[in-house]
Amino acid sequence: MNTSSLLFQLGLALAIGLLVGTERHWRERDDAPGARTAGIRTFGIIGLLGGLTASLAGAAGMPAAILTGCVFVAFSAVFAAFKWRESEAQHDFSVTTVVAGQTTFLLGVLAVGDNHAVAAGAAIALTALLASRESLHAFVRRLTWPELRSAIFLLAMAFIVLPLLPDRAMGPFNAINPAEIWIFAIALAGISFVGYVAVRVFGTAHGPLIAGLAGGLVSSTAVALTAARDSRAADASIRAIASGALAASAVSVARGGALVAFFVPALLTPILPALVSTGIVLTLAAIICAVRQPPPPSKNGEQANNSTAEQQNPFEIGAVLKLAAIIAFATIAARVGSTIFGDRGLMIVSVIMGLVDIDSVILSITRLASGAASQTSGPSETALTLAILLAIAANIVGKAGYSMALGSRRYGLLIAGVSALALVAGVLAAGSMLV
Repeated sequence: MNTSSLLFQLGLALAIGLLVGTERHWRERDDAPGARTAGIRTFGIIGLLGGLTASLAGAAGMPAAILTGCVFVAFSAVFAAFKWRESEAQHDFSVTTVVAGQTTFLLGVLAVGDNHAVAAGAAIALTALLASRESLHAFVRRLTWPELRSAIFLLAMAFIVLPLLPDRAMGPFNAINPAEIWIFAIALAGISFVGYVAVRVFGTAHGPLIAGLAGGLVSSTAVALTAARDSRAADASIRAIASGALAASAVSVARGGALVAFFVPALLTPILPALVSTGIVLTLAAIICAVRQPPPPSKNGEQANNSTAEQQNPFEIGAVLKLAAIIAFATIAARVGSTIFGDRGLMIVSVIMGLVDIDSVILSITRLASGAASQTSGPSETALTLAILLAIAANIVGKAGYSMALGSRRYGLLIAGVSALALVAGVLAAGSMLV
């Protein structure tokens, strides 16, 4: 290693220590000189010590891990001893400074190598984490047990259970893919959690609308199922919840059109009028529901919103599993229809699958369209177009049915009425296509 390269690496190790030390020194800036265990100078030396240790190991020709480990243990023992003396004098039992010092030493070691960007990025992340003490402590104080439990459940569903599930078709007619069904369950739980956070941040008036717009990018059906469940709460704002569900439906219609435009542009022209008309009705209804909010029942509306949000759970795992089972049943029904009726069952399968998800139908039809383009036999362009429109219509009808069956009466009637208007607008715009 040449001298200029070594000086650069040692300078980076020193800069890492100075960066972390600035935050540590600033936090105890009012202490008298010598009253703190470590400040900007000490942390700068710690980073430089790590860099020198790594460079000496390479120059001496001995295993770097042995020398680094010995110096790290000796440094940690001395640093911890000084911190222990400080803790006894000030009755402060935080070990953050000790751990930060150890991490700075290791980052100094990392800087003397080929991972300069990683070392610098990790140092910035460490400094930001140390500087966020008040914000993080306030966040934990506001965190409730149902919120923490739900977050743990969601992470376990995604990173523990999902990798264990088989990702292949199985069961009757090879209709069930456990991994895909579980991914939908994760989407249900995740959308419910996002909606809960949106309500906590924006209040019950506009939180559902924000959550619906975000959830519509993942699964508008999942948003509809979650919203229907939320509408049964005694203090639920029906119009606010409906605005989120309708916004998600509008996003799903736009997303469906984008998929068609990307994969099969030839099919976009005949379905575009119906998509635009349906989307306009859903969007206007969502805006009207969001704007025309009833006055809060409490004199302190903000307090009522916050208390409501704090009392409910982000999601119930039992409800999520039940809804995932409904999706699995609908998938089996679609597969059975496709197997029995063959190509002639394209419309039936589109309607059945549309009750669950639009994207899967559109992606399946794009594959059929690609195959039909290279073969003499296959569904016609008119049949493929009609299948897409039927799937979108079935999805709107299905979400209205879910709202009627699972939601409160007022909520179900509101969603059903808007859905009917959207369907009428779509049929009128499609014209002779549906005749």
